[in-house]
Amino acid sequence: MKVLLIEPPFHRFMGFYRFFFPFSLSSLAAYIKREGHHVLIYDADHGDHPVNMTSTDLLNVFHKYLDGIRDLDHPIWQEAKNVIKEFQPDIIGITFMSTKLGAVYNLIKICKQLFPHIPVVLGGAHPSILYRSPLENTQADFIIVGEGEITFSELLRKIEDGATDSDYENIQGLVYRAAAGNIKVTPPRALIQDLDSLPFPDRESLYQLETYRPDDLSMIMTSRGCPFNCAFCSSIWERRARNRSIANIVAEMEMLVEQYQTRNIYFKDDTFTLNRKRVFQFCDTLEQKQLNVDWECLTRIELVDEEMLLRMRQVGMVYLKIGIETGSQRLLTATHKNITIEEVKKGADILNKLGQKWSAFFMLGFPDESEEEIRMTWELIEEIKPTYVSMSIMAPYPGCQYYHDLKEIGAINADTDWNLYDPFSLYANVNQKIKKPRFQELARATMKFVDEYNLQSKDNSPKIT
Repeated sequence: MKVLLIEPPFHRFMGFYRFFFPFSLSSLAAYIKREGHHVLIYDADHGDHPVNMTSTDLLNVFHKYLDGIRDLDHPIWQEAKNVIKEFQPDIIGITFMSTKLGAVYNLIKICKQLFPHIPVVLGGAHPSILYRSPLENTQADFIIVGEGEITFSELLRKIEDGATDSDYENIQGLVYRAAAGNIKVTPPRALIQDLDSLPFPDRESLYQLETYRPDDLSMIMTSRGCPFNCAFCSSIWERRARNRSIANIVAEMEMLVEQYQTRNIYFKDDTFTLNRKRVFQFCDTLEQKQLNVDWECLTRIELVDEEMLLRMRQVGMVYLKIGIETGSQRLLTATHKNITIEEVKKGADILNKLGQKWSAFFMLGFPDESEEEIRMTWELIEEIKPTYVSMSIMAPYPGCQYYHDLKEIGAINADTDWNLYDPFSLYANVNQKIKKPRFQELARATMKFVDEYNLQSKDNSPKIT
């Protein structure tokens, strides 16, 4: 079958370059290509050229996304029509983040206008939680709930064989509109335990692959899942980590270097240094392979130590990204982050003493955050001195604890416009303590503070010793 997989446009409306390829769709593509399907991955969010924007810039241009989803004559939608029409798919799959709801609904409309009888399948975090609404409000036909490789593969097989409603009932992890019009939900699918059984994400099927830079294709996941239970996280995976073998990971790194001339690799795992022993084994293997490549990863502040950092740097680690979230101990406890301010300071001291370059992720706009707690975040940033600060507005995406808490008090309901809920949107505010105009003022001031901090930090960034 000819399968078209689409990443909906979002950042592109705002002129922002996303820097990465659509990872989940590429994983899906690799799996179904192995079974003989012809696949095209159309990343409608892929920009023309790299553009750097400050946090304030992103606040100021967010409205362009809202304008874009209201304007079906926008050049991006015209491009989408042309790509879909030219490919002539047998089935279309669209990945779906909450903020992209309007873009997804527009794509479904375009797909059905061009090919009324072609099945449209939705997957991703948003429809995995709120699976009824997309089927009730659009002409989409199926929703893949949770991890998609096996479910989507089985669905393709059934459609190819001319399946009826009763055939779909046997596919786990599927929601679909039955012939009678009612929505059916099958039992959930167990997660894939042997991640080595999955092929490497398929980058070759990207539409206009030649427009991607080598580093745009460099993202790797060495594990799936995270054992922590942060209240703002809406992961569709269980609260545990499943790991690929180190040999399998390094083989993908070698492929990226040889096939795409990649020199910088980003490990997308939620918590790369979760297993200290595994990190050292990974470093030993990299050293044996003599793979000359820089890499960076995401982890937690309490899960790094001096010995580990030095070993990682010996084999190419150049940058760390670490979620800290807030300068308020009360909020760290309330969000189940399970770290203390003292642990944050201790970890930052180690990083800075070694001259390690690192980003710190922070948020503002927690439901019960006070103005004083926002100031505490500013103060912590100035004290721990990360190389770079990434600040965002807390968005309670479906599935996270804050989503359920806010739904219970009526702050989120069936009429919630998910297009407004983005880490750089001033249009949505779930803070219950600060009035909206004042919160928007504080958000702008915080983003300005972060931009000024980053500009100064860039001029005085630490040198690795």
